[in-house]
Amino acid sequence: MKKFDTSNYNLNPNSKIGVYLIHGFSSTTYELKKLADLFKKENYHVVLNNLPGHGTNLEDCNKTKYQDWLDYSTQEFAKLCADSDYVFIVGCSMGGVVGLYLASLFPVDGIIVGGVVLKFKLNFNTNYLNRILCKIIKTREKKLTFPKSIRDSISFYGYQSYPLIALNEFRKMNVVVKNKLHKITSPILIIHSKNDQVSIRDNVDIIKESIQSKKIKILEVDKAHHNVFDTNEDSPLIFQTCVNFIQTKIS
Repeated sequence: MKKFDTSNYNLNPNSKIGVYLIHGFSSTTYELKKLADLFKKENYHVVLNNLPGHGTNLEDCNKTKYQDWLDYSTQEFAKLCADSDYVFIVGCSMGGVVGLYLASLFPVDGIIVGGVVLKFKLNFNTNYLNRILCKIIKTREKKLTFPKSIRDSISFYGYQSYPLIALNEFRKMNVVVKNKLHKITSPILIIHSKNDQVSIRDNVDIIKESIQSKKIKILEVDKAHHNVFDTNEDSPLIFQTCVNFIQTKIS
């Protein structure tokens, strides 16, 4: 099954409760569409767009700079803020990093992040080797980062290979965002799965220890995959927790 969506979504535009959803690195709006539909039923104004270089092809992604992702999201979120009485951010993986950046700039009513990658699992490879090698080897099949015993059974989101030049931009962006975490004061829900093969538990602690928010809720689940907001065994709990988090802020 190809988990790829080229579409952008603007649902319930007349609602005054705005929710800005941000997908992960090399992925597309596909991974957040089910959550977007759930929020649509709650009558929230949902904006879910593909980031620059996403939803097209690997070459496009490798041409983008991290500032493109931040600038685009800032502009789109500002539009949503202008139309809303309440605003929330939901980010998955790299989308969570972008969401944290936005929360450091805007006075948001709440932020939800899941599977955040501020610290890479393959730390040395990503922070050092890839900085040099991405100029030579520009893409790498995603399945090669997993053990042989499971790699052929995994259905990957978005591109089937990692755009390695763009991955280096992701690395640069993390440095920038980490330095802005102390500016975040909004209520936050951090979701992490013990079964996540990409985001390590350290990311939860980095966020918790760096932000200034007084209301921090952490949801740890056991079985969800990295794309925690798409269908998985923990979806009912994750989705209900997200809805409850927003409802408590607007009631």
